[in-house]
Amino acid sequence: MSIRKRLQTLSFRTGVIILLMCVPFYVLSFSQMLLPLPVATKGILWAVLFGLAKAFQYSGIAILGVEGYKRVKGWFRRRESAPGGTDAAAVRQTPARCRPDLFSDPSLLEGIRLVIFDFDGTLGDSRRLITDTMLATIGRLGLPRRSREECARTIGLPLKECFSSMIPMDEAQAEQCAATYTEIFNVKNVPGAVTAFPGVEETLGRLSERGIAMSIASSRSHRSLAGLVHDLHLSDYISYLIGADDTAHQKPAADPVVLTLHHFGVRADEALVVGDTEFDILMGRNAGTHTCGVTYGNGSRESLEAAGAERIIC
Repeated sequence: MSIRKRLQTLSFRTGVIILLMCVPFYVLSFSQMLLPLPVATKGILWAVLFGLAKAFQYSGIAILGVEGYKRVKGWFRRRESAPGGTDAAAVRQTPARCRPDLFSDPSLLEGIRLVIFDFDGTLGDSRRLITDTMLATIGRLGLPRRSREECARTIGLPLKECFSSMIPMDEAQAEQCAATYTEIFNVKNVPGAVTAFPGVEETLGRLSERGIAMSIASSRSHRSLAGLVHDLHLSDYISYLIGADDTAHQKPAADPVVLTLHHFGVRADEALVVGDTEFDILMGRNAGTHTCGVTYGNGSRESLEAAGAERIIC
Protein backbone atom coordinates (compact mmCIF):
# COMPACT_ATOMS: atom_id res chain seq x y z
CA MET A 1 0.00 0.00 0.00
CA SER A 2 1.31 3.49 -0.88
CA ILE A 3 2.04 6.00 1.86
CA ARG A 4 -0.75 8.24 0.55
CA LYS A 5 -3.36 5.47 0.74
CA ARG A 6 -2.15 4.49 4.21
CA LEU A 7 -2.52 8.09 5.42
CA GLN A 8 -6.06 8.29 4.01
CA THR A 9 -7.18 5.52 6.36
CA LEU A 10 -6.45 7.68 9.42
CA SER A 11 -9.21 9.61 11.15
CA PHE A 12 -10.36 13.17 10.44
CA ARG A 13 -9.24 14.26 13.91
CA THR A 14 -5.74 12.87 13.33
CA GLY A 15 -5.57 14.77 10.05
CA VAL A 16 -6.53 18.03 11.76
CA ILE A 17 -3.92 17.57 14.50
CA ILE A 18 -1.14 16.79 12.02
CA LEU A 19 -2.15 19.68 9.77
CA LEU A 20 -2.07 22.13 12.70
CA MET A 21 1.41 20.89 13.66
CA CYS A 22 2.77 22.74 10.63
CA VAL A 23 1.96 26.12 12.20
CA PRO A 24 4.61 26.18 15.00
CA PHE A 25 7.28 24.93 12.59
CA TYR A 26 6.47 27.68 10.09
CA VAL A 27 6.71 30.22 12.91
CA LEU A 28 10.01 28.79 14.18
CA SER A 29 11.53 28.64 10.70
CA PHE A 30 11.23 32.41 10.34
CA SER A 31 11.54 33.56 13.95
CA GLN A 32 14.95 31.85 14.34
CA MET A 33 16.26 34.39 11.81
CA LEU A 34 16.15 36.93 14.66
CA LEU A 35 18.61 34.93 16.77
CA PRO A 36 22.30 35.97 16.95
CA LEU A 37 23.52 33.00 14.91
CA PRO A 38 25.81 32.68 11.90
CA VAL A 39 24.08 33.02 8.53
CA ALA A 40 24.97 29.44 7.58
CA THR A 41 23.42 28.08 10.78
CA LYS A 42 20.28 30.10 10.20
CA GLY A 43 20.06 28.74 6.69
CA ILE A 44 20.32 25.14 7.91
CA LEU A 45 17.74 25.70 10.68
CA TRP A 46 15.38 27.36 8.23
CA ALA A 47 15.63 24.46 5.78
CA VAL A 48 15.02 21.86 8.49
CA LEU A 49 12.15 23.67 10.21
CA PHE A 50 10.48 24.76 6.96
CA GLY A 51 10.81 21.22 5.62
CA LEU A 52 9.14 19.79 8.74
CA ALA A 53 6.34 22.33 8.42
CA LYS A 54 5.73 21.28 4.83
CA ALA A 55 5.82 17.60 5.79
CA PHE A 56 3.13 18.11 8.47
CA GLN A 57 1.05 20.25 6.11
CA TYR A 58 1.02 17.80 3.22
CA SER A 59 0.57 14.77 5.50
CA GLY A 60 -2.44 16.43 7.13
CA ILE A 61 -3.94 17.29 3.74
CA ALA A 62 -3.41 13.70 2.54
CA ILE A 63 -5.26 12.35 5.60
CA LEU A 64 -8.12 14.84 5.32
CA GLY A 65 -8.51 14.67 1.57
CA VAL A 66 -9.79 17.60 -0.46
CA GLU A 67 -13.23 17.65 1.19
CA GLY A 68 -11.78 17.43 4.68
CA TYR A 69 -9.31 20.23 3.98
CA LYS A 70 -12.18 22.45 2.77
CA ARG A 71 -14.09 21.57 5.93
CA VAL A 72 -11.19 22.73 8.14
CA LYS A 73 -10.79 25.97 6.15
CA GLY A 74 -14.51 26.62 6.41
CA TRP A 75 -14.39 26.19 10.18
CA PHE A 76 -11.64 28.80 10.53
CA ARG A 77 -13.51 31.20 8.27
CA ARG A 78 -16.64 30.85 10.39
CA ARG A 79 -14.57 31.48 13.53
CA GLU A 80 -13.11 34.64 12.00
CA SER A 81 -16.52 36.06 11.11
CA ALA A 82 -18.21 35.12 14.41
CA PRO A 83 -17.27 37.90 16.90
CA GLY A 84 -20.05 40.46 16.77
CA GLY A 85 -20.18 40.61 12.98
CA THR A 86 -23.20 40.48 10.72
CA ASP A 87 -22.45 36.85 9.81
CA ALA A 88 -22.65 35.79 13.45
CA ALA A 89 -25.89 37.72 13.90
CA ALA A 90 -27.39 36.02 10.86
CA VAL A 91 -26.43 32.61 12.21
CA ARG A 92 -27.93 33.39 15.60
CA GLN A 93 -31.20 34.55 14.01
CA THR A 94 -31.60 31.48 11.80
CA PRO A 95 -34.10 29.16 13.50
CA ALA A 96 -33.24 25.48 13.77
CA ARG A 97 -35.19 23.42 11.24
CA CYS A 98 -37.32 20.62 12.58
CA ARG A 99 -36.01 17.46 10.96
CA PRO A 100 -37.72 15.39 9.89
CA ASP A 101 -40.67 17.79 9.84
CA LEU A 102 -43.59 15.46 10.51
CA PHE A 103 -45.87 18.19 11.83
CA SER A 104 -46.47 20.59 8.91
CA ASP A 105 -49.29 18.40 7.63
CA PRO A 106 -51.48 17.21 10.53
CA SER A 107 -52.87 14.36 8.44
CA LEU A 108 -49.44 12.73 8.18
CA LEU A 109 -49.63 11.31 11.71
CA GLU A 110 -53.37 10.52 11.80
CA GLY A 111 -53.86 7.00 13.15
CA ILE A 112 -50.11 6.46 13.54
CA ARG A 113 -48.98 4.65 16.71
CA LEU A 114 -45.40 3.85 15.64
CA VAL A 115 -42.77 5.70 13.60
CA ILE A 116 -39.88 3.61 12.27
CA PHE A 117 -36.92 5.83 11.35
CA ASP A 118 -33.91 5.16 9.21
CA PHE A 119 -30.74 6.44 10.88
CA ASP A 120 -28.08 7.52 8.37
CA GLY A 121 -29.31 10.56 6.46
CA THR A 122 -32.58 10.74 8.40
CA LEU A 123 -31.66 11.19 12.06
CA GLY A 124 -27.86 11.16 11.88
CA ASP A 125 -25.69 13.25 9.55
CA SER A 126 -23.12 10.60 8.70
CA ARG A 127 -22.69 11.08 4.96
CA ARG A 128 -19.11 12.38 5.10
CA LEU A 129 -17.91 9.70 7.49
CA ILE A 130 -19.47 6.91 5.43
CA THR A 131 -18.27 8.17 2.05
CA ASP A 132 -14.78 8.94 3.40
CA THR A 133 -14.58 5.37 4.67
CA MET A 134 -15.91 3.89 1.44
CA LEU A 135 -13.41 5.86 -0.65
CA ALA A 136 -10.56 4.81 1.66
CA THR A 137 -11.67 1.17 1.38
CA ILE A 138 -11.73 1.34 -2.42
CA GLY A 139 -8.29 2.94 -2.40
CA ARG A 140 -6.74 0.44 -0.01
CA LEU A 141 -8.02 -2.55 -1.99
CA GLY A 142 -6.98 -1.05 -5.32
CA LEU A 143 -10.51 -1.16 -6.74
CA PRO A 144 -11.72 1.03 -9.62
CA ARG A 145 -12.25 4.57 -8.41
CA ARG A 146 -15.71 5.84 -7.64
CA SER A 147 -16.89 9.36 -6.78
CA ARG A 148 -18.22 10.49 -3.43
CA GLU A 149 -21.65 10.92 -5.01
CA GLU A 150 -21.64 7.34 -6.30
CA CYS A 151 -20.76 6.11 -2.81
CA ALA A 152 -23.49 8.26 -1.22
CA ARG A 153 -26.15 6.76 -3.49
CA THR A 154 -25.53 3.32 -1.97
CA ILE A 155 -26.08 4.43 1.64
CA GLY A 156 -28.97 2.45 3.04
CA LEU A 157 -27.98 -0.86 1.46
CA PRO A 158 -26.32 -3.66 3.44
CA LEU A 159 -22.57 -3.03 3.59
CA LYS A 160 -21.48 -5.66 1.09
CA GLU A 161 -24.07 -4.48 -1.42
CA CYS A 162 -22.82 -0.90 -1.14
CA PHE A 163 -19.64 -2.03 -2.88
CA SER A 164 -21.01 -4.76 -5.14
CA SER A 165 -23.68 -2.40 -6.51
CA MET A 166 -20.96 0.04 -7.66
CA ILE A 167 -18.15 -2.30 -8.67
CA PRO A 168 -18.54 -5.75 -10.24
CA MET A 169 -17.19 -8.32 -7.75
CA ASP A 170 -17.77 -11.77 -6.34
CA GLU A 171 -18.97 -12.63 -2.83
CA ALA A 172 -15.43 -13.05 -1.47
CA GLN A 173 -14.42 -9.58 -2.68
CA ALA A 174 -17.58 -8.08 -1.20
CA GLU A 175 -16.76 -9.71 2.14
CA GLN A 176 -13.25 -8.25 1.95
CA CYS A 177 -14.69 -4.80 1.23
CA ALA A 178 -17.02 -5.05 4.22
CA ALA A 179 -14.21 -6.17 6.54
CA THR A 180 -11.86 -3.43 5.33
CA TYR A 181 -14.60 -0.81 5.62
CA THR A 182 -15.30 -1.86 9.21
CA GLU A 183 -11.60 -1.66 10.11
CA ILE A 184 -11.22 1.84 8.66
CA PHE A 185 -14.59 3.01 10.02
CA ASN A 186 -13.60 2.04 13.57
CA VAL A 187 -10.58 4.35 13.26
CA LYS A 188 -12.43 7.25 11.67
CA ASN A 189 -15.54 7.06 13.87
CA VAL A 190 -14.32 9.41 16.59
CA PRO A 191 -16.72 11.30 18.89
CA GLY A 192 -18.40 14.05 16.90
CA ALA A 193 -17.87 12.44 13.49
CA VAL A 194 -21.62 11.79 13.32
CA THR A 195 -24.08 14.40 14.56
CA ALA A 196 -27.85 14.53 14.76
CA PHE A 197 -29.51 16.76 12.19
CA PRO A 198 -30.78 20.06 13.67
CA GLY A 199 -34.29 19.63 15.02
CA VAL A 200 -34.15 15.83 15.39
CA GLU A 201 -34.41 15.83 19.18
CA GLU A 202 -37.28 18.31 19.02
CA THR A 203 -39.12 16.06 16.56
CA LEU A 204 -38.63 12.98 18.73
CA GLY A 205 -39.75 14.90 21.81
CA ARG A 206 -42.97 16.04 20.14
CA LEU A 207 -43.73 12.52 18.96
CA SER A 208 -43.14 11.23 22.48
CA GLU A 209 -45.56 13.81 23.88
CA ARG A 210 -48.21 12.45 21.52
CA GLY A 211 -47.64 8.94 22.83
CA ILE A 212 -46.21 7.69 19.52
CA ALA A 213 -43.63 4.92 19.86
CA MET A 214 -40.36 5.23 17.90
CA SER A 215 -37.78 2.80 16.61
CA ILE A 216 -34.91 2.67 14.12
CA ALA A 217 -34.32 0.21 11.28
CA SER A 218 -30.81 0.61 9.92
CA SER A 219 -28.42 -1.13 7.54
CA ARG A 220 -25.50 -0.59 9.93
CA SER A 221 -24.66 -3.19 12.60
CA HIS A 222 -26.72 -3.25 15.80
CA ARG A 223 -23.65 -2.45 17.90
CA SER A 224 -22.71 0.58 15.78
CA LEU A 225 -26.31 1.79 15.73
CA ALA A 226 -26.74 1.44 19.49
CA GLY A 227 -23.50 3.33 20.10
CA LEU A 228 -24.53 6.26 17.92
CA VAL A 229 -28.04 6.44 19.42
CA HIS A 230 -26.44 6.59 22.86
CA ASP A 231 -23.79 9.16 21.86
CA LEU A 232 -26.41 11.45 20.28
CA HIS A 233 -28.62 11.22 23.39
CA LEU A 234 -31.58 9.74 21.50
CA SER A 235 -32.02 6.75 23.82
CA ASP A 236 -34.74 8.51 25.82
CA TYR A 237 -36.98 8.46 22.73
CA ILE A 238 -35.94 5.41 20.72
CA SER A 239 -36.96 2.20 22.47
CA TYR A 240 -36.18 -0.42 19.83
CA LEU A 241 -33.35 -0.89 17.31
CA ILE A 242 -32.96 -3.16 14.31
CA GLY A 243 -29.52 -3.43 12.74
CA ALA A 244 -28.33 -5.29 9.66
CA ASP A 245 -27.26 -8.27 11.78
CA ASP A 246 -30.68 -8.62 13.46
CA THR A 247 -32.53 -9.98 10.40
CA ALA A 248 -31.87 -12.54 7.69
CA HIS A 249 -32.87 -10.05 4.98
CA GLN A 250 -32.08 -6.34 5.10
CA LYS A 251 -33.48 -3.30 3.29
CA PRO A 252 -35.34 -3.10 0.98
CA ALA A 253 -36.82 -6.37 2.28
CA ALA A 254 -39.72 -6.02 4.74
CA ASP A 255 -38.05 -8.06 7.53
CA PRO A 256 -36.81 -5.14 9.71
CA VAL A 257 -40.27 -3.55 9.71
CA VAL A 258 -42.15 -6.82 10.24
CA LEU A 259 -39.96 -7.61 13.25
CA THR A 260 -40.55 -4.13 14.66
CA LEU A 261 -44.33 -4.34 14.19
CA HIS A 262 -44.37 -7.66 16.02
CA HIS A 263 -42.32 -6.20 18.89
CA PHE A 264 -44.73 -3.30 19.42
CA GLY A 265 -47.91 -5.21 18.62
CA VAL A 266 -48.84 -2.61 16.00
CA ARG A 267 -50.59 -3.18 12.67
CA ALA A 268 -48.85 -2.15 9.47
CA ASP A 269 -51.46 0.54 8.75
CA GLU A 270 -50.69 2.10 12.16
CA ALA A 271 -46.99 2.52 11.39
CA LEU A 272 -45.02 5.10 9.39
CA VAL A 273 -41.57 4.42 7.92
CA VAL A 274 -39.44 7.58 7.53
CA GLY A 275 -36.23 7.53 5.51
CA ASP A 276 -34.04 9.37 3.04
CA THR A 277 -33.50 6.71 0.37
CA GLU A 278 -35.57 4.50 -1.90
CA PHE A 279 -34.44 1.48 0.13
CA ASP A 280 -36.29 2.80 3.19
CA ILE A 281 -39.44 3.51 1.20
CA LEU A 282 -39.41 0.10 -0.48
CA MET A 283 -38.88 -1.58 2.90
CA GLY A 284 -41.96 0.16 4.28
CA ARG A 285 -44.07 -0.56 1.21
CA ASN A 286 -43.04 -4.22 1.23
CA ALA A 287 -44.27 -4.42 4.83
CA GLY A 288 -47.52 -2.57 4.07
CA THR A 289 -46.85 0.50 6.23
CA HIS A 290 -47.25 4.17 5.41
CA THR A 291 -44.07 5.78 4.06
CA CYS A 292 -42.51 9.22 4.18
CA GLY A 293 -39.32 10.33 2.42
CA VAL A 294 -37.02 13.16 3.53
CA THR A 295 -35.01 15.22 1.06
CA TYR A 296 -32.14 16.51 3.24
CA GLY A 297 -30.28 13.16 3.42
CA ASN A 298 -28.57 10.96 0.84
CA GLY A 299 -31.40 10.28 -1.60
CA SER A 300 -33.12 12.56 -4.09
CA ARG A 301 -36.76 13.58 -4.39
CA GLU A 302 -36.87 11.80 -7.75
CA SER A 303 -35.66 8.50 -6.28
CA LEU A 304 -38.13 8.75 -3.38
CA GLU A 305 -40.99 9.44 -5.78
CA ALA A 306 -39.92 6.55 -8.00
CA ALA A 307 -39.94 4.23 -4.97
CA GLY A 308 -43.56 5.24 -4.25
CA ALA A 309 -43.25 7.35 -1.10
CA GLU A 310 -46.68 8.48 0.08
CA ARG A 311 -45.30 11.77 1.40
CA ILE A 312 -42.04 13.63 0.85
CA ILE A 313 -40.96 16.30 3.33
CA CYS A 314 -37.88 18.37 4.09
